[in-house]
Amino acid sequence: MTLHLATLNFVSIVMLAVSAAVMCLFGASSRVYRGYWWWTGAQSLLAFGLLAYALRETYPLLLPVANLLLLQWPIVVLAGMRRFYVRHAWRVPAVADWLALGAAFGVWLATWLAQGSIAARVAAFSAGSCGLHLYAAALLARLPDFRSSSALKALVFVEAAAAAVQALRVVQAQAGPFGLLLRDEELIATGLVVVVSALGMVYLGLRLTSERVEANLRLTQRKLRVLANMDPLTRVCNRRRFHELAARTLVSIDASRATLMTFDIDHFKQINDLLGHAVGDEALRQIGRCTRDTLRELDVAGRLGGDEFAVLLPQTSVADAMSVASRIVARLEHRQVAPRIAPLSLSFGVVQLRSSETIADALRRADQALYEAKRQGRGCAVSASGAEDQPVFGESRRLGLTSL
Repeated sequence: MTLHLATLNFVSIVMLAVSAAVMCLFGASSRVYRGYWWWTGAQSLLAFGLLAYALRETYPLLLPVANLLLLQWPIVVLAGMRRFYVRHAWRVPAVADWLALGAAFGVWLATWLAQGSIAARVAAFSAGSCGLHLYAAALLARLPDFRSSSALKALVFVEAAAAAVQALRVVQAQAGPFGLLLRDEELIATGLVVVVSALGMVYLGLRLTSERVEANLRLTQRKLRVLANMDPLTRVCNRRRFHELAARTLVSIDASRATLMTFDIDHFKQINDLLGHAVGDEALRQIGRCTRDTLRELDVAGRLGGDEFAVLLPQTSVADAMSVASRIVARLEHRQVAPRIAPLSLSFGVVQLRSSETIADALRRADQALYEAKRQGRGCAVSASGAEDQPVFGESRRLGLTSL
Protein backbone atom coordinates (compact mmCIF):
# COMPACT_ATOMS: atom_id res chain seq x y z
CA MET A 1 0.00 0.00 0.00
CA THR A 2 1.41 3.39 -1.10
CA LEU A 3 0.63 6.53 0.89
CA HIS A 4 0.01 9.71 -1.08
CA LEU A 5 1.87 12.65 0.51
CA ALA A 6 -0.93 15.20 -0.03
CA THR A 7 -3.55 12.77 1.30
CA LEU A 8 -1.42 11.99 4.37
CA ASN A 9 -0.95 15.70 5.02
CA PHE A 10 -4.70 16.31 4.80
CA VAL A 11 -5.49 13.41 7.13
CA SER A 12 -2.85 14.64 9.56
CA ILE A 13 -4.36 18.14 9.61
CA VAL A 14 -7.81 16.70 10.31
CA MET A 15 -6.51 14.41 13.06
CA LEU A 16 -4.61 17.20 14.78
CA ALA A 17 -7.62 19.51 14.54
CA VAL A 18 -9.82 16.81 16.06
CA SER A 19 -7.29 16.16 18.85
CA ALA A 20 -7.16 19.88 19.67
CA ALA A 21 -10.96 19.97 19.69
CA VAL A 22 -11.09 16.98 22.04
CA MET A 23 -8.67 18.69 24.41
CA CYS A 24 -10.71 21.90 24.26
CA LEU A 25 -13.91 19.98 25.02
CA PHE A 26 -12.29 18.18 27.94
CA GLY A 27 -10.83 21.42 29.27
CA ALA A 28 -14.19 23.17 29.05
CA SER A 29 -16.11 20.37 30.79
CA SER A 30 -13.59 19.21 33.42
CA ARG A 31 -11.16 20.66 35.88
CA VAL A 32 -7.74 21.17 34.32
CA TYR A 33 -4.51 22.62 35.67
CA ARG A 34 -2.16 25.36 34.62
CA GLY A 35 -0.35 24.42 31.44
CA TYR A 36 -3.15 22.37 29.91
CA TRP A 37 -4.17 25.07 27.47
CA TRP A 38 -0.57 25.44 26.31
CA TRP A 39 -0.61 21.77 25.31
CA THR A 40 -3.88 22.36 23.48
CA GLY A 41 -2.36 25.39 21.76
CA ALA A 42 0.64 23.33 20.65
CA GLN A 43 -1.71 20.86 18.93
CA SER A 44 -3.63 23.65 17.20
CA LEU A 45 -0.49 25.46 16.03
CA LEU A 46 0.89 22.20 14.67
CA ALA A 47 -2.31 21.67 12.66
CA PHE A 48 -2.00 25.20 11.23
CA GLY A 49 1.64 24.51 10.44
CA LEU A 50 0.73 21.43 8.38
CA LEU A 51 -1.99 23.43 6.63
CA ALA A 52 0.48 26.20 5.77
CA TYR A 53 2.97 23.58 4.57
CA ALA A 54 0.31 22.08 2.27
CA LEU A 55 -0.30 25.53 0.71
CA ARG A 56 3.39 26.40 0.28
CA GLU A 57 3.37 25.64 -3.46
CA THR A 58 0.58 28.15 -4.04
CA TYR A 59 1.79 30.69 -1.48
CA PRO A 60 5.60 30.34 -1.13
CA LEU A 61 5.79 32.90 1.67
CA LEU A 62 3.81 30.51 3.87
CA LEU A 63 6.83 28.19 4.10
CA PRO A 64 8.58 30.18 6.90
CA VAL A 65 5.29 30.35 8.80
CA ALA A 66 4.79 26.62 8.33
CA ASN A 67 8.26 25.72 9.56
CA LEU A 68 8.00 28.02 12.59
CA LEU A 69 4.70 26.40 13.54
CA LEU A 70 6.20 22.94 13.05
CA LEU A 71 9.22 23.81 15.19
CA GLN A 72 7.18 25.29 18.06
CA TRP A 73 5.63 22.06 19.34
CA PRO A 74 8.30 20.91 21.86
CA ILE A 75 8.78 24.45 23.18
CA VAL A 76 5.08 25.28 23.62
CA VAL A 77 4.53 21.88 25.27
CA LEU A 78 7.50 22.66 27.54
CA ALA A 79 5.99 26.05 28.38
CA GLY A 80 2.87 24.22 29.48
CA MET A 81 4.93 21.84 31.60
CA ARG A 82 6.60 24.79 33.31
CA ARG A 83 3.19 26.03 34.36
CA PHE A 84 1.94 22.57 35.29
CA TYR A 85 5.00 22.08 37.54
CA VAL A 86 5.19 25.71 38.60
CA ARG A 87 6.28 24.80 42.15
CA HIS A 88 9.36 22.95 40.97
CA ALA A 89 12.68 24.73 40.59
CA TRP A 90 13.63 24.61 36.91
CA ARG A 91 17.38 24.71 36.28
CA VAL A 92 16.99 26.73 33.07
CA PRO A 93 14.89 29.94 32.88
CA ALA A 94 11.83 30.01 30.63
CA VAL A 95 13.33 32.65 28.36
CA ALA A 96 15.94 30.09 27.27
CA ASP A 97 13.14 28.00 25.72
CA TRP A 98 12.09 30.79 23.39
CA LEU A 99 15.68 31.71 22.60
CA ALA A 100 16.28 28.09 21.58
CA LEU A 101 13.21 28.18 19.32
CA GLY A 102 14.34 31.48 17.82
CA ALA A 103 17.84 30.11 17.20
CA ALA A 104 16.54 26.94 15.52
CA PHE A 105 14.18 28.90 13.28
CA GLY A 106 16.83 31.56 12.60
CA VAL A 107 19.31 28.99 11.29
CA TRP A 108 16.74 27.55 8.89
CA LEU A 109 15.54 31.02 7.84
CA ALA A 110 19.09 32.13 7.06
CA THR A 111 19.62 29.02 4.95
CA TRP A 112 16.34 29.63 3.13
CA LEU A 113 17.04 33.31 2.50
CA ALA A 114 20.50 32.40 1.20
CA GLN A 115 18.72 30.11 -1.27
CA GLY A 116 20.60 27.11 -0.05
CA SER A 117 19.98 23.70 -1.54
CA ILE A 118 16.99 21.56 -0.57
CA ALA A 119 19.32 19.24 1.32
CA ALA A 120 20.81 22.16 3.24
CA ARG A 121 17.39 23.51 4.18
CA VAL A 122 16.14 20.09 5.26
CA ALA A 123 19.27 19.53 7.30
CA ALA A 124 18.97 22.96 8.95
CA PHE A 125 15.30 22.42 9.82
CA SER A 126 15.78 18.86 11.07
CA ALA A 127 18.87 19.73 13.11
CA GLY A 128 16.98 22.57 14.79
CA SER A 129 13.95 20.36 15.46
CA CYS A 130 16.19 17.60 16.84
CA GLY A 131 17.88 20.08 19.17
CA LEU A 132 14.56 21.45 20.45
CA HIS A 133 13.19 17.97 21.19
CA LEU A 134 16.38 16.94 23.01
CA TYR A 135 16.37 20.21 24.95
CA ALA A 136 12.78 19.68 26.11
CA ALA A 137 13.41 16.01 26.93
CA ALA A 138 16.48 16.88 29.03
CA LEU A 139 14.57 19.46 31.10
CA LEU A 140 11.57 17.17 31.62
CA ALA A 141 13.77 14.25 32.67
CA ARG A 142 15.22 16.37 35.50
CA LEU A 143 11.85 17.07 37.09
CA PRO A 144 11.42 15.55 40.59
CA ASP A 145 8.22 13.81 39.45
CA PHE A 146 9.92 12.06 36.53
CA ARG A 147 10.53 8.81 38.43
CA SER A 148 6.96 8.51 39.69
CA SER A 149 4.97 9.81 36.71
CA SER A 150 4.37 7.35 33.87
CA ALA A 151 2.96 10.16 31.71
CA LEU A 152 6.10 12.25 32.19
CA LYS A 153 8.29 9.31 31.25
CA ALA A 154 6.17 8.71 28.15
CA LEU A 155 6.46 12.37 27.13
CA VAL A 156 10.25 12.26 27.46
CA PHE A 157 10.24 9.10 25.30
CA VAL A 158 8.10 10.86 22.66
CA GLU A 159 10.47 13.84 22.63
CA ALA A 160 13.51 11.53 22.33
CA ALA A 161 11.88 9.51 19.54
CA ALA A 162 11.01 12.68 17.61
CA ALA A 163 14.60 13.89 18.05
CA ALA A 164 15.91 10.58 16.69
CA VAL A 165 13.72 10.84 13.60
CA GLN A 166 14.89 14.39 12.93
CA ALA A 167 18.50 13.27 13.38
CA LEU A 168 17.92 10.58 10.74
CA ARG A 169 16.56 13.28 8.42
CA VAL A 170 19.79 15.21 8.84
CA VAL A 171 21.75 12.08 7.88
CA GLN A 172 19.37 11.42 4.98
CA ALA A 173 19.76 14.99 3.69
CA GLN A 174 23.54 14.75 3.80
CA ALA A 175 23.51 11.36 2.04
CA GLY A 176 21.57 12.81 -0.88
CA PRO A 177 20.84 10.22 -3.60
CA PHE A 178 22.64 7.58 -1.55
CA GLY A 179 20.10 7.82 1.27
CA LEU A 180 17.94 4.92 2.32
CA LEU A 181 14.64 6.64 1.45
CA LEU A 182 13.33 8.64 -1.43
CA ARG A 183 12.34 12.23 -0.60
CA ASP A 184 8.58 11.53 -0.60
CA GLU A 185 9.09 8.41 1.51
CA GLU A 186 11.19 10.45 3.91
CA LEU A 187 8.52 13.15 4.23
CA ILE A 188 5.82 10.53 4.76
CA ALA A 189 7.82 8.77 7.48
CA THR A 190 8.65 12.07 9.20
CA GLY A 191 5.07 13.27 8.95
CA LEU A 192 3.78 10.06 10.52
CA VAL A 193 6.16 10.39 13.46
CA VAL A 194 5.22 14.04 13.99
CA VAL A 195 1.50 13.29 13.91
CA VAL A 196 1.77 10.23 16.15
CA SER A 197 3.83 12.23 18.63
CA ALA A 198 1.34 15.08 18.64
CA LEU A 199 -1.64 12.75 19.01
CA GLY A 200 0.15 11.05 21.87
CA MET A 201 0.14 14.42 23.62
CA VAL A 202 -3.64 14.18 23.88
CA TYR A 203 -3.31 11.05 25.99
CA LEU A 204 -0.33 12.43 27.89
CA GLY A 205 -2.11 15.70 28.67
CA LEU A 206 -5.14 13.84 29.98
CA ARG A 207 -2.91 11.40 31.87
CA LEU A 208 -0.93 14.18 33.53
CA THR A 209 -4.19 15.83 34.54
CA SER A 210 -5.47 12.52 35.91
CA GLU A 211 -2.27 11.97 37.90
CA ARG A 212 -2.56 15.44 39.42
CA VAL A 213 -6.22 14.83 40.32
CA GLU A 214 -5.30 11.50 41.95
CA ALA A 215 -2.43 13.10 43.88
CA ASN A 216 -4.67 15.90 45.12
CA LEU A 217 -7.34 13.37 46.07
CA ARG A 218 -4.83 11.34 48.10
CA LEU A 219 -3.65 14.53 49.81
CA THR A 220 -7.25 15.49 50.59
CA GLN A 221 -7.92 12.04 52.01
CA ARG A 222 -4.86 12.30 54.26
CA LYS A 223 -6.02 15.70 55.47
CA LEU A 224 -9.51 14.34 56.12
CA ARG A 225 -8.06 11.44 58.11
CA VAL A 226 -6.07 13.90 60.19
CA LEU A 227 -9.16 16.05 60.75
CA ALA A 228 -11.18 12.97 61.67
CA ASN A 229 -8.61 11.84 64.23
CA MET A 230 -7.19 15.06 65.62
CA ASP A 231 -8.64 17.90 67.61
CA PRO A 232 -7.90 20.90 65.34
CA LEU A 233 -7.54 23.38 68.22
CA THR A 234 -5.07 21.56 70.45
CA ARG A 235 -3.46 19.24 67.84
CA VAL A 236 -3.88 16.18 70.06
CA CYS A 237 -6.18 13.23 69.41
CA ASN A 238 -9.90 13.77 69.67
CA ARG A 239 -11.99 11.68 72.04
CA ARG A 240 -12.74 8.87 69.58
CA ARG A 241 -9.15 8.58 68.40
CA PHE A 242 -7.80 8.66 71.96
CA HIS A 243 -9.97 5.71 72.98
CA GLU A 244 -8.94 3.85 69.82
CA LEU A 245 -5.18 4.40 70.26
CA ALA A 246 -5.26 3.84 74.01
CA ALA A 247 -7.09 0.52 73.61
CA ARG A 248 -4.64 -0.53 70.90
CA THR A 249 -1.70 0.38 73.13
CA LEU A 250 -3.02 -1.64 76.06
CA VAL A 251 -3.19 -4.75 73.87
CA SER A 252 0.57 -4.65 73.28
CA ILE A 253 1.73 -3.80 76.84
CA ASP A 254 1.18 -4.91 80.40
CA ALA A 255 -1.74 -2.69 81.47
CA SER A 256 -0.73 -2.84 85.13
CA ARG A 257 2.48 -1.01 84.27
CA ALA A 258 0.68 1.95 82.68
CA THR A 259 -0.86 5.05 84.24
CA LEU A 260 -3.71 7.23 83.09
CA MET A 261 -4.20 10.84 84.05
CA THR A 262 -6.95 13.29 83.30
CA PHE A 263 -6.64 17.02 83.75
CA ASP A 264 -8.50 20.23 82.98
CA ILE A 265 -8.19 23.99 83.36
CA ASP A 266 -9.30 25.42 86.67
CA HIS A 267 -12.17 27.91 86.37
CA PHE A 268 -12.13 27.65 82.58
CA LYS A 269 -15.66 29.07 82.32
CA GLN A 270 -14.58 32.19 84.18
CA ILE A 271 -11.68 32.65 81.77
CA ASN A 272 -14.10 32.50 78.84
CA ASP A 273 -16.56 34.86 80.52
CA LEU A 274 -13.91 37.33 81.65
CA LEU A 275 -11.60 37.41 78.62
CA GLY A 276 -13.68 35.93 75.82
CA HIS A 277 -13.67 32.65 73.94
CA ALA A 278 -10.71 33.66 71.78
CA VAL A 279 -8.49 33.77 74.88
CA GLY A 280 -10.02 30.51 76.07
CA ASP A 281 -9.17 28.89 72.73
CA GLU A 282 -5.61 30.20 72.95
CA ALA A 283 -5.30 28.70 76.43
CA LEU A 284 -6.38 25.33 75.04
CA ARG A 285 -3.83 25.64 72.22
CA GLN A 286 -1.02 26.34 74.63
CA ILE A 287 -2.00 23.44 76.88
CA GLY A 288 -2.12 21.14 73.85
CA ARG A 289 1.36 22.30 72.80
CA CYS A 290 2.80 21.90 76.29
CA THR A 291 1.34 18.40 76.48
CA ARG A 292 2.74 17.39 73.07
CA ASP A 293 6.17 18.79 73.91
CA THR A 294 6.31 16.91 77.22
CA LEU A 295 5.18 13.43 76.20
CA ARG A 296 7.16 10.57 74.69
CA GLU A 297 6.39 9.06 71.30
CA LEU A 298 4.68 6.02 72.87
CA ASP A 299 2.40 8.12 75.11
CA VAL A 300 -1.15 8.83 73.98
CA ALA A 301 -2.81 12.19 74.61
CA GLY A 302 -6.34 13.26 73.77
CA ARG A 303 -8.86 16.02 74.32
CA LEU A 304 -11.99 14.43 75.75
CA GLY A 305 -14.10 17.53 75.32
CA GLY A 306 -14.24 21.12 76.53
CA ASP A 307 -11.14 21.74 78.63
CA GLU A 308 -10.68 18.12 79.72
CA PHE A 309 -7.67 16.11 78.54
CA ALA A 310 -6.45 12.56 79.12
CA VAL A 311 -3.00 11.00 78.78
CA LEU A 312 -2.08 7.31 78.75
CA LEU A 313 1.51 6.71 79.91
CA PRO A 314 2.80 3.17 79.23
CA GLN A 315 5.62 1.76 81.36
CA THR A 316 5.04 4.48 83.94
CA SER A 317 4.33 4.54 87.69
CA VAL A 318 2.10 7.00 89.55
CA ALA A 319 5.18 8.88 90.72
CA ASP A 320 6.40 9.15 87.13
CA ALA A 321 2.97 10.41 86.05
CA MET A 322 3.10 13.08 88.76
CA SER A 323 6.45 14.20 87.34
CA VAL A 324 4.92 14.39 83.84
CA ALA A 325 2.11 16.57 85.24
CA SER A 326 4.71 18.84 86.86
CA ARG A 327 6.61 19.20 83.58
CA ILE A 328 3.43 20.09 81.68
CA VAL A 329 2.64 22.77 84.25
CA ALA A 330 6.23 24.07 84.17
CA ARG A 331 6.01 24.53 80.42
CA LEU A 332 2.65 26.23 80.75
CA GLU A 333 4.09 28.82 83.17
CA HIS A 334 5.98 30.29 80.21
CA ARG A 335 2.90 30.25 77.95
CA GLN A 336 0.33 32.09 80.02
CA VAL A 337 -2.24 33.89 77.88
CA ALA A 338 -3.24 36.47 80.52
CA PRO A 339 -0.92 35.98 83.52
CA ARG A 340 -2.04 39.04 85.48
CA ILE A 341 -5.76 38.86 84.85
CA ALA A 342 -6.36 35.10 84.72
CA PRO A 343 -3.31 32.92 85.39
CA LEU A 344 -3.88 29.38 84.22
CA SER A 345 -3.77 26.43 86.58
CA LEU A 346 -4.40 22.75 85.97
CA SER A 347 -5.81 19.97 88.14
CA PHE A 348 -4.83 16.33 87.54
CA GLY A 349 -6.25 12.96 88.46
CA VAL A 350 -3.85 10.00 88.20
CA VAL A 351 -4.48 6.26 88.43
CA GLN A 352 -2.43 3.11 87.90
CA LEU A 353 -4.21 0.79 85.48
CA ARG A 354 -5.13 -2.72 86.51
CA SER A 355 -4.74 -5.88 84.50
CA SER A 356 -7.58 -6.28 81.97
CA GLU A 357 -9.01 -2.86 82.89
CA THR A 358 -10.58 -0.93 80.02
CA ILE A 359 -9.79 2.66 79.24
CA ALA A 360 -13.37 3.67 80.03
CA ASP A 361 -13.14 2.15 83.53
CA ALA A 362 -9.75 3.75 84.15
CA LEU A 363 -11.07 7.13 83.01
CA ARG A 364 -13.89 6.98 85.55
CA ARG A 365 -11.41 6.33 88.36
CA ALA A 366 -9.11 9.11 87.09
CA ASP A 367 -12.07 11.50 87.01
CA GLN A 368 -12.73 10.72 90.68
CA ALA A 369 -9.13 11.68 91.46
CA LEU A 370 -9.54 14.84 89.39
CA TYR A 371 -12.67 15.82 91.37
CA GLU A 372 -10.69 15.28 94.58
CA ALA A 373 -7.97 17.60 93.24
CA LYS A 374 -10.64 20.22 92.65
CA ARG A 375 -11.95 19.71 96.20
CA GLN A 376 -8.48 20.19 97.62
CA GLY A 377 -8.22 23.63 96.14
CA ARG A 378 -7.22 23.03 92.50
CA GLY A 379 -3.78 23.46 90.99
CA CYS A 380 -2.65 20.04 92.17
CA ALA A 381 -2.42 16.39 91.12
CA VAL A 382 -4.14 13.63 93.12
CA SER A 383 -3.74 9.87 92.67
CA ALA A 384 -6.47 7.32 93.33
CA SER A 385 -6.52 3.60 93.96
CA GLY A 386 -9.09 1.09 95.10
CA ALA A 387 -12.43 0.24 93.56
CA GLU A 388 -14.48 2.78 91.67
CA ASP A 389 -17.22 2.75 94.30
CA GLN A 390 -14.66 3.02 97.14
CA PRO A 391 -11.77 5.13 95.88
CA VAL A 392 -8.72 5.66 98.02
CA PHE A 393 -6.97 8.93 97.33
CA GLY A 394 -3.25 8.88 97.78
CA GLU A 395 -0.50 11.37 97.02
CA SER A 396 -1.49 14.98 96.37
CA ARG A 397 1.13 17.23 94.78
CA ARG A 398 0.86 21.00 94.39
CA LEU A 399 1.90 22.04 90.90
CA GLY A 400 3.01 25.61 91.45
CA LEU A 401 0.40 27.62 89.55
CA THR A 402 -2.01 29.91 91.32
CA SER A 403 -5.65 29.27 90.54
CA LEU A 404 -8.28 32.00 90.38
